[in-house]
Amino acid sequence: MVRTMIAIAAGYFSIAALNSFIHVITSIYFRADITLTGISHLPSTPWVIGITFLQFAFGLFGGLLATTIAKNASKVILGFILMMVAVSLINYSVMVENEPLWYLLTAPILTIGGIYMGYRLQTQESKTTSNEEK
Repeated sequence: MVRTMIAIAAGYFSIAALNSFIHVITSIYFRADITLTGISHLPSTPWVIGITFLQFAFGLFGGLLATTIAKNASKVILGFILMMVAVSLINYSVMVENEPLWYLLTAPILTIGGIYMGYRLQTQESKTTSNEEK
């Protein structure tokens, strides 16, 4: 139980830290106000698209990290995805006036898709490894 909660927390905090780090870097690079989330401060469409699709990579990393730490990966990923849905709903309610609706919908979908893909990759790798040992 504790290991499951640690895995979910590690996955979430890794996603939050990577997302915040990228936003701080882009804010400093464009000499804008430092923001830890959102895309409204970005100057051009390629940056908006890049930051949006990075959400998938962050989710992939978080999913891989959570399934590596946990013993029962399916329960961890279910809890992790449910927590990310709750966080996404909170983000939506807070950022709805400042950010475009398409971003508030696609960023969580890409993050959750990355988490699930990380889970699938990790479980597939562990099955392959266990089959090779037999």
